Amino acid sequence: MSTRFFLFLTLYIFFQNAKAQIPPNDDIKHAMPIKSALVYCSADAEFVNVNATPSGYKKGSFWGSEGKDVWYSFTAIGTDVMATVTGKSPENNNTLIDPLAAFYTYKDNILTEQIGSMTSSHNITTAYKGGLTIGETYYLRISAENEATGTFKLCLNSYNPPKKPGQDFSSAALLCNKDSFTELSISGAGQNNREAAGTCLSTESNSAWYTWVAANNGNLGFTIMPTSTTDDIDWVLFDLGPGGNLITPSATNAIRCAAGSGVNCNPRYYLTGMNSTSVDVTEQGGCLPNQDGFVKEIEMIEGHQYALLIDNFSNGNNGFSIAFDGRGEFLGPKSTIIMKTENACMSSQKFIFTTEANNYNSLNWSFGTGASMANANTTGPFELTYTTAGMKTVTLEAISSRGCRTVSSQSFYVALKPDQPVISSNGTSFCLGSNLELSVPEIPDATYLWTGPAGFSAGTATLSIPINSLTQSGDYTVSVKVGDCISDAAVVHIPAIVKNPVANFQTDPAIPGKFAAPTPVTFLNRSLHADRFEWDFGDGLTSTEYQPTHIYEKPGTYQIQLRAFTRNGCADSFTVRNLVLLNGTEPLIPNSFSPNGDGINDHLNINVTNLKRFSFKIFNRYGDEVFLTTNIFNSWDGRWRNNPAPVGAYYYVLDGVDLFNKEVRYNGSITLIR
Repeated sequence: MSTRFFLFLTLYIFFQNAKAQIPPNDDIKHAMPIKSALVYCSADAEFVNVNATPSGYKKGSFWGSEGKDVWYSFTAIGTDVMATVTGKSPENNNTLIDPLAAFYTYKDNILTEQIGSMTSSHNITTAYKGGLTIGETYYLRISAENEATGTFKLCLNSYNPPKKPGQDFSSAALLCNKDSFTELSISGAGQNNREAAGTCLSTESNSAWYTWVAANNGNLGFTIMPTSTTDDIDWVLFDLGPGGNLITPSATNAIRCAAGSGVNCNPRYYLTGMNSTSVDVTEQGGCLPNQDGFVKEIEMIEGHQYALLIDNFSNGNNGFSIAFDGRGEFLGPKSTIIMKTENACMSSQKFIFTTEANNYNSLNWSFGTGASMANANTTGPFELTYTTAGMKTVTLEAISSRGCRTVSSQSFYVALKPDQPVISSNGTSFCLGSNLELSVPEIPDATYLWTGPAGFSAGTATLSIPINSLTQSGDYTVSVKVGDCISDAAVVHIPAIVKNPVANFQTDPAIPGKFAAPTPVTFLNRSLHADRFEWDFGDGLTSTEYQPTHIYEKPGTYQIQLRAFTRNGCADSFTVRNLVLLNGTEPLIPNSFSPNGDGINDHLNINVTNLKRFSFKIFNRYGDEVFLTTNIFNSWDGRWRNNPAPVGAYYYVLDGVDLFNKEVRYNGSITLIR
């Protein structure tokens, strides 16, 4: 097998394997981080569990099977979290069927499920968990029933939920900001199920009431998504005027309403809310033309109180998620964490925290694990150190006189400047087609910043770089980053890439041919870019000459291989397999043959060996040349000018040059019979 064929086979296998490559987040130890868990949403079909392998952990509490799972990680920035996995549906290009989701912690190699809830419908699965510790790392496991694989969309929201809403306006939950949140379940319509009478929603089934005060003039929209996509969510929005003025919601102050039965319509829809593209302000119940669940957004007026009634017309014990948008804000305490670092990444580093807060009555700080100060309740500044490295999260809760609570947080990594890494390499010289292996010692929680020739970059501790271009020589540089601390760069120089030799040869006499032992063969070296050669003549003998001559002493079939090398060890090989040596050197030419098509003796075969050049002519009795060949393997089929030649006597002349450059001639007669 030639080296070129071997290289082709290797590349073919590599690309076939690449097609079946498992996802990088196939196991929890390589979970894909979601850098911001506040209202995160991927694109459709951005994620995949195709070729994932079962992790071997116990299946999730609400799962029917383990399936082929992939893993994600996030830092909790609120006490609650909701993940929505969207699989195959007519509205997207996702392909996953029956997705599954569950939350976990993973500490000291111990995996613990954080059991919450999970609902699934129409290939959309929502998982929820409350009671999270802000600043802690959690893991999201995604799989599918029946070992299904495919692409999916992932949305994740870590949030601080408002107070549980009541079923009547009198017990409405006060919203202090526009943070997205999930209401896990609502059940019942309260003491008065006709508070929205006269609007598009005449009666309530399973209701939740919210209220807020506009902090400024500005547009406001929102999107409501049921936790079960088969549920019909209706809603009404009321403007109660400045500060509410003890006004209760009624049809006269309802400003937007949507009660369409989208889950029963064609086309089907389950999302509802307000946006900037809709022009209608009310959508009635049923499946009326041009209704899509969304009405025109509002322009909030600063100081006005608004009330929102959300009703699950379909079912109790299911909930919804709501996400607000627009320039309008809700009145509530505001707090922004301001952090400064002194002597960053040094053993003497300090962290200074303060806040710009307003509309608050009290503040509650929590500075995270290992902090020299655990808590505080003023605006600061606070100067802290940390006794341990790692991810830290500082939280600040602001509480207003009306009972509004908002929580802000900031996560950061405490670390020292890493030592300059030491680069290990698998060689000092490299050939085209080889692999450059580079590595540095791994450090917990580190990222690796590699750069190199021709725009090369990478981010892992260990690299395997296929060398396929002469431009890949030069300096490869790496720095190690832990948190915001970056080491000094280390450099390794890769000298000029060596062209691969091309092994090739011809023979004198040329192969294939007819030869008899003993036969001298001269090997004509036609190799390129090579400095050293190894010949294997196939009879147990070898040579390192550039262009050797070898005598084959015995009959047989021989395989000759030439291996060509550069000074740097790059190699190629070329093989010829069909050198055949026969017994005897005298020509053997039959004196008759019968080209009658019976398959027996139909051709005049000339058996002659050890000729470099060869010419064989046949003449009829009139001296006409009826056959000519210079190919020692050709034979006469008894035809002349595309017609059967007449029976009778014919004469031949064989001219040639033997292996010792001596001219030879043989002649005689043959008889053609039929």
